Amino acid sequence: MSLHKAFSKKIILSVLALTLFCGLGLYRLDKLNSTPIEAANFSWFNKVEIYLLGLAIGVAAYPIYPEVAREHLMMYRPFSDRPEVIQSNFFRGSPVVEKAIQIAQKSGKPYRLAWPANTYKLSFDSKKYKEARIALALNGGYIRVDGDKVIANIDIKYPRQSFAPLIPIKGLRTIGVEEGLFLVVAARRMVAFRRVGMEYTNMNSSI
Repeated sequence: MSLHKAFSKKIILSVLALTLFCGLGLYRLDKLNSTPIEAANFSWFNKVEIYLLGLAIGVAAYPIYPEVAREHLMMYRPFSDRPEVIQSNFFRGSPVVEKAIQIAQKSGKPYRLAWPANTYKLSFDSKKYKEARIALALNGGYIRVDGDKVIANIDIKYPRQSFAPLIPIKGLRTIGVEEGLFLVVAARRMVAFRRVGMEYTNMNSSI
């Protein structure tokens, strides 16, 4: 009985600690999101917060949005000038992508992909979830057609001012992140943006 009580106590303390940690993290995220994106507005402590926040986002997002999580975490490690190439068809089926493929095929030139930020919101609707997953990974990237291959390229970088809404909570504010925060740590070379960081190739596509 005593072992059961001790175990239950550990579970309760762990849940309380996790709740406190998440609450504090969301509070600090809200403060950082509301700070104008100017280097002078962020202390060294703030920059460390942003750095760790980025790591936490990448790890937490991986089970749900593996492609954008992988791209994001690429900023945290050394890299070459060559893009990482992954054979995947995860981006096929999106209306935005399929339209871009048609245009790229006709023009013979890469076509830029673009989604509104509200597409990012997590949804339990399978179609909306898939579109959010693709948009997060490829927004601002390019589609090109090379023979029977469809290739999606994306630079690993963030815009100066763009709020990414991620988790809508009914009756409350949407949890999200100001993408420009990562410019602050990139400027201090704590992370590094990458030109043409990721390339997804759909090898067996029927165009």
